[in-house]
Amino acid sequence: MKKVTAKLKEFCEKQELLRLAYIDKKHPRVIPVWFVVLGRNWYVGTYVNSPKWKAIRRKPAVGWVIDGGKQGKYKGISMFGTAKEVTNKKLRTQIYVALGKKYFGTADHPKHIEIWGKVDDPSSVYIELKAEDGSSWEY
Repeated sequence: MKKVTAKLKEFCEKQELLRLAYIDKKHPRVIPVWFVVLGRNWYVGTYVNSPKWKAIRRKPAVGWVIDGGKQGKYKGISMFGTAKEVTNKKLRTQIYVALGKKYFGTADHPKHIEIWGKVDDPSSVYIELKAEDGSSWEY
């Protein structure tokens, strides 16, 4: 896998959407999701009863793309690997807070709490995306 430059990683972290690919019961699916990067890992959240989480639990092989830019100046990454549930309470809290800050300015924002519940809400699941390989581009 080509090393992602610091500039490209920073660009990706600032994007609003990660396009997550997984296999549902029969077909591949790609959906846009909110995400955060903590250290070297990518994290997304969903609900424990969501179709995507049920599918990912059955088959944790995933792929994702983060891209953007203006015409003639595109950049992004395309990765694949595995997904696993984050069960560590400290890390779950870090992800919860990071999502709140990124999308609402604070984890205390009413809309953030409406979506994710409180920090330890059992109906929310946070997923770590572990990259095995991928590629990046900067045109």
